[in-house]
Amino acid sequence: MTEAHTSERTTAYQVARTVTYVFSPVVLATLQLFAVPVHAVGLVRGLGWGLFAVAFVSVAPLAYILVRVRRRTLSDVHIRTREHRRVPFIVGLVTVGVGLVLLALTGAPRDLLALVAAFVALTIATIAITSWWKISVHAMVAMMTAVILAAVYGPALIVTVAAVALIGWARVELRDHTVGQVLAGALLGLGVAGLFVLAR
Repeated sequence: MTEAHTSERTTAYQVARTVTYVFSPVVLATLQLFAVPVHAVGLVRGLGWGLFAVAFVSVAPLAYILVRVRRRTLSDVHIRTREHRRVPFIVGLVTVGVGLVLLALTGAPRDLLALVAAFVALTIATIAITSWWKISVHAMVAMMTAVILAAVYGPALIVTVAAVALIGWARVELRDHTVGQVLAGALLGLGVAGLFVLAR
């Protein structure tokens, strides 16, 4: 490989790595958890409900993963090794489930309840699939985000699907997933977003 090709490859790798972190599932999930209630009940109340939901859906699972990464029982926050994903996902399912119950008991907006219920469904599906195949959670949550934002704020936001393609490219470029795993993740994310639309 020539020096020019090596440089190009390095640049592509760095871009893909940046995209992977900037558009990580926890970032996109958090975006949804604020955007949906803000649309439903206004800025101030929406941010309050968003913080409540984020504590269970994003912060708690991420905290568990970070503790395990620090203890070196997980390699990284993206959990690249498929066999290591099951327990963190089960922990996430528990925290998201608890969050959903508490949100329902405290009178959260219907759209937020539908969104957190969609995350429960997504996590259950991911646990089942991860037992035998490494589906792309990045692509899954990215597609879910694009479709849900378009459903809530208007069809013009469907253009954010372009970001799903970028994220898919990044996951393949880093060799963390195959094209098939990325496409499967995107399709599952689309299905979960459909559940949100039906439940809201």
